[in-house]
Amino acid sequence: MRVVEVPRYGGADVLTLAEREPPVPGPGQVLVRVRAAGVNPFDYKMREGWLSAFYPMQLPYIPGSDFSGEVVAQGAGVTDLVSGDRVYGQLAPAHGGTYCDYLAVDAGLVRRIPGNLSFVDAAAVPLAAITAWIALDLAGVKPGARVLIHAGSGGVGGMAVQLAKHLGAWVASTCSEANRELVRELGADLVLDYTRDDLRSSVGDLDAVIDLWGGDASGSNFAVLRPGGTLVVVLRNDPVEMAQRERLSAAHQVTVKVVMFETMPSALDALAPVLASGALRPNVQTVLPLADAASAQTLSQSRRARGKIVLDLST
Repeated sequence: MRVVEVPRYGGADVLTLAEREPPVPGPGQVLVRVRAAGVNPFDYKMREGWLSAFYPMQLPYIPGSDFSGEVVAQGAGVTDLVSGDRVYGQLAPAHGGTYCDYLAVDAGLVRRIPGNLSFVDAAAVPLAAITAWIALDLAGVKPGARVLIHAGSGGVGGMAVQLAKHLGAWVASTCSEANRELVRELGADLVLDYTRDDLRSSVGDLDAVIDLWGGDASGSNFAVLRPGGTLVVVLRNDPVEMAQRERLSAAHQVTVKVVMFETMPSALDALAPVLASGALRPNVQTVLPLADAASAQTLSQSRRARGKIVLDLST
């Protein structure tokens, strides 16, 4: 089978297309013919070695956490999934990667794809939707809450905007001018151009800010939160930033919470009816073949990707 490998930490040029024997499902596992794999910022951060202290990997490893495909075999003890089932899910790094044709995965991590989603759309859901779900839960978002979501045109940001609206919140979001209409279509009540609009004069008295960028040197996130509000930061545990956040949180009487990478199949269960209803929809903007994994990660690392990037493994 085809696999993309990371033989050593480094830039996108280290990604190597190779051949391996397909895995055999063990007890409690299913073998999935992967049809699509989601590409996330987590992937390049792992490849660069930036997260090696949190997620040490044995090199070479296969990148990727999101997948969709078809069950083709079952290991001993698996009775609730059968060959031909359309499934999707998310892997933790220790469980292997998804940039490959076949995947042996614990059946408990796999869920059936809502009928209205294609393989490509389904592969765009797990990490982004689960991360957004966790962030909004940590922020305590409920009906009537006032929420600012940074990077609303990105994978996690787009999911967060839609979910916050589904929860009944008033939502402001930042993006570039080129993506303003897209973010408005996702449901944002107020869309701000981060290159031109002044955050402090545009919003205030917010209950929560979901920061997908990090590096808030000016402290604007704290300034627009009400006392007692919550700042949720995704995958940003830089020591300098942590010290600055601690200082600013005390000064503004704001709680800071950090979302790290987490698999949560139960969140996919909760999100299934929202996806099936169309209230939450994947925002796939770039689809590339497996052989172009380096280009996909380069686009992701540019931080200028619009929506989700997905590798199509069906050919």
